[in-house]
Amino acid sequence: MDAPTANAHRVLQRQPARQLVLATIAPLIVVAYATQSVMAVDERHGMGAVASVLVGWCVALLGSAFWLNRLLFNNRRLFLPFLAALCVVPSIWLWQRLAFIAFVPHEQLTYGYFLHPEAAKARFWVLSCPLWVGLACLSICFVATLVIGWRAGARFSLACLIPWWVATLVVYALPSMYLDGQGNASIVI
Repeated sequence: MDAPTANAHRVLQRQPARQLVLATIAPLIVVAYATQSVMAVDERHGMGAVASVLVGWCVALLGSAFWLNRLLFNNRRLFLPFLAALCVVPSIWLWQRLAFIAFVPHEQLTYGYFLHPEAAKARFWVLSCPLWVGLACLSICFVATLVIGWRAGARFSLACLIPWWVATLVVYALPSMYLDGQGNASIVI
């Protein structure tokens, strides 16, 4: 019998369809509840309490990533891009918060604030730059996941990862959507 070579791929085991479907749709459930809970907490306790809720949803996404990784690959190396993505998200949120404190003159945004020429610097550092840097980092993590998964022998099961990455993008963008909606509103009620 031939000895296995160093380049031999591990054969991925087939998982029961029910477990795979549940692990695949779990991130979509996180997104559905994350958006509602962020709005509800903001209404009740203000935007200051939303940060802890968002971090909680990141922890839920981390658990979902662990579950997907265990079912599909059971490979620690494939879990690293998920972990990196969920470290990038709070880092970008912290960057946005610090930029908001530094560049926006008051705690409360006035309607149309980011539309004024004097707010261009604040718009760049609070909204545009962090959003695009975060999207670039998450895209790199997504591509790394696909490459590592492909090399591990996964083909069609990589499609099960797409809902997780969509959910991560939505949870990541929630603070930016909120700030953009508040600061770009040009209609005074």
